[in-house]
Amino acid sequence: MAKQRKNSLTDRRTMYKRTSISRTPDELIKRRVAINESLRKKHREQLITAKRYRNLTRQEEYEKDQVKAIDYDLRSEEKETRTEAAQHIAKFVVEPAKALIEYITKGDCIQLLTVLYLFCLIDIAAGPYDLWIKSISTSPYLISLLDSDNLTLAEIAAGAIGNMAAEDLGDMNDEDDKVRSALRSNGAIKPLIRLLDSKDVQLIQSACFALANLARGEENQLKEFTDAGLQDKLLKHLTNDETITEAGWVISYLTAGSEKFRQDMIAKGVELLVNGLVSLSSQGPVVLPILRSLGNLIGSDDEDHLQVLVNQQDFLPTLVKLISSDQSKNGTIINTLEDLGVIDSLSQLVGRGAFDIRKGAAYCVMNIACHGEEHLDKLSHKQLLPAFLDLVRSQDADMMRLGLGYIELLLNQSPKGREIIDSVPDCMEVLAAVAPAPDPELFEFANKLVDQYYNEPVDMIE
Repeated sequence: MAKQRKNSLTDRRTMYKRTSISRTPDELIKRRVAINESLRKKHREQLITAKRYRNLTRQEEYEKDQVKAIDYDLRSEEKETRTEAAQHIAKFVVEPAKALIEYITKGDCIQLLTVLYLFCLIDIAAGPYDLWIKSISTSPYLISLLDSDNLTLAEIAAGAIGNMAAEDLGDMNDEDDKVRSALRSNGAIKPLIRLLDSKDVQLIQSACFALANLARGEENQLKEFTDAGLQDKLLKHLTNDETITEAGWVISYLTAGSEKFRQDMIAKGVELLVNGLVSLSSQGPVVLPILRSLGNLIGSDDEDHLQVLVNQQDFLPTLVKLISSDQSKNGTIINTLEDLGVIDSLSQLVGRGAFDIRKGAAYCVMNIACHGEEHLDKLSHKQLLPAFLDLVRSQDADMMRLGLGYIELLLNQSPKGREIIDSVPDCMEVLAAVAPAPDPELFEFANKLVDQYYNEPVDMIE
């Protein structure tokens, strides 16, 4: 084929090359026919090309008012409206009108389109495993945006990185740990810490969200957090009502994994943490990160840490107040949730979705069930029992404990519990298959439930 193209080219050059040698009438006729054919071919190609781009060029239809309308739609809070505006720009951008060119080159069109793309990426990173793992390839670009002068871009990038680092695949899979390690190695920590100097509350909250999820690791993996001076910035945000909870989550993860960070908190942050405990103690679950942080300090190998906390005048009284709180016994909230149909949604989530979503939904269902027989009987057990049995099969200790706890509730608290269990043929087989690994206590727990189901006397049954 290459040879034929070469010959054709040679013939064409001979045909069109001007020389002083006179041509015969036949040669002149052939040359004129070739020129005409070439021109017709060129015109046909132009016509086809024009048709191909005809829907993409409407210069005569574009005015500045229309460009303003597109700009307005790109800033809309409605995702569908933003998407339509972006598609409209793509449609007209091949040969754009002057007004559109000015908007793209001089306005903030590119930034708005980037924001639209990043919003999609946040949702993808928060999705199930297949979507989550696919989103990881964008992390270098997201990390580069953390230093952007556009605070919106930086905030969205931080949120997407936080979603990537938040994945929890359980004890039997370390791919989530590898992703967190890769994000740290690619330089996400320092720009995220710099964002804590911002005065924008939402930006600080998103940065803390990402830092908290990246702080899930061992001592040697968390050195960069302490070396970058994160401690002082977090303590500053403990004094701000709008950022105290997010800063508390970062501290809770770092105090769980780093002895160096625990020592820094004992030296500098005990008073601020206790003050935060006091101020949040009456606000429900938002106190949890501060409570966990203090618990991590007490659980340290250094016994002096406990004494430092006890010496804080408000620490023990506030702790006693939280322990004796009757919020967990308040059934009014549960009744409201039931009326809103939340239980049906939670039941569906326990059986499907990402690992962390199933786990969170299972905890919610168990909390509702623990409020008494009245609420336990309202649960959709035929749907829930197979889902909780899947948790028992998961080989993740926390998930297995949830599944076994649910079956224990059916046996001990529900009048129809045995009937519900009988409706799922492989229930006892799943319990009997529980092995001493990953947790010997769960193995004993499962055996106890099997014996209880078959009414066999066991010392563990109370």
